Amino acid sequence: TSKIFPLNASVMFFTNVSSQHCDQLHSRLQEDNKGNLELLGSHMRATIPLECIGDIADFSPLHEENVMSMNEASHEEDAKIAIQEMLQQTDLIFKQGHAELFWDETSLRNFHTGLDQQIKRLETCQSAAFGAGTSPRAQKLQLTRLRVKRYFQGLNDFLKDKQYSSCAWEIVQIQLRECFLLIHQLTKYGDRCLF
Repeated sequence: TSKIFPLNASVMFFTNVSSQHCDQLHSRLQEDNKGNLELLGSHMRATIPLECIGDIADFSPLHEENVMSMNEASHEEDAKIAIQEMLQQTDLIFKQGHAELFWDETSLRNFHTGLDQQIKRLETCQSAAFGAGTSPRAQKLQLTRLRVKRYFQGLNDFLKDKQYSSCAWEIVQIQLRECFLLIHQLTKYGDRCLF
């Protein structure tokens, strides 16, 4: 029994630390999201160049189901799934060929590192029911994840169709800024936080 006590104490300590970590999740997400918005904003142009206007027209009809419709995800689990998927998909977009993306390597690396940390925090705090099962709740969560993936697939297709041009990156960055603004809304539902 003396060997079991240290193991139980370790498990209790880890559970307590993990619980404290998850209790602070919404404030950490809000803080990190603010950093994401600032970093993204610092690498975007103040106005869209005139030569990009045609690309905006090409992009708009493709995205009638805007990711902003995700603000319906007012349930905590829906919000966490939507946020996690938006962060993962944003990270994937920025890992593509980015010769026309006006980011220095240090900023890009910091952005990836920050997104990765946020994703891991969300994964740590998610309940086991999030990703598995065939219950109506699990299916709804999977639908939330698929809606976000479909939106980001449209962004990826747009970049590819426009051969990753600087105009395409400008438009995609505007859309990603909207995603980070949505994450802010999802982590702060009115005056009360979702998490």
